[in-house]
Amino acid sequence: MSVKQMKKIDQNAVTYGMPIELMMENAGREICNEMLKKIKKYKIKKILVVAGNGNNGGGVIAASRHLSIYGISLKLVILGTKNSLSTPSKLHLSLIRKNPKIQIIYSSKNLKKVLSEIQNSELIIDGIFGIGINRDVIDPHYSIISAINDSNAYVISNDVPSGINADSGKIYNIAVKPNYLVVLHKPKKWMMRPKTLKFIVANIGIPIEIDN
Repeated sequence: MSVKQMKKIDQNAVTYGMPIELMMENAGREICNEMLKKIKKYKIKKILVVAGNGNNGGGVIAASRHLSIYGISLKLVILGTKNSLSTPSKLHLSLIRKNPKIQIIYSSKNLKKVLSEIQNSELIIDGIFGIGINRDVIDPHYSIISAINDSNAYVISNDVPSGINADSGKIYNIAVKPNYLVVLHKPKKWMMRPKTLKFIVANIGIPIEIDN
């Protein structure tokens, strides 16, 4: 489906009574389940979750909490500051404020540490940008995406690889190159192109009667 269609469905869901925060929660659980499979398969220890300011970031923040419930420790990068997050994302961040399994790192305070953590990670979850991106990527996001692509980590992207136009597949100037994709609700139009990227379509609980 197109970006316009997906945004309309999101809005319909909210109007129907299903808040964005709940859809984030469901997305986070699905992403966590895929992470658990990769952790077991590849015997992964060092996990880094990278959350952007928008709602895509909120989904991976929720995934971090779900993963910690299984006793897994990880590091969570917030791009910018706590106040730069979307309102729904702030709710999910508040739910891990005392979580001993999750170390939170803000890129605004220590970008060098973020880049170092990327290089030392074995599994990276990309929640930097969602389906709404329509412009070139600038720093610090550019440097962070570049570091992810240069790393040896297994990379999972949330819904779309950050930096890709979800309708056309256009890469503005840089995009994450994931090994695996957790697609939320339905595949997006860019995925109609020939590809080799492995993915799963995740159910985020949108009621079938408004799915049109």
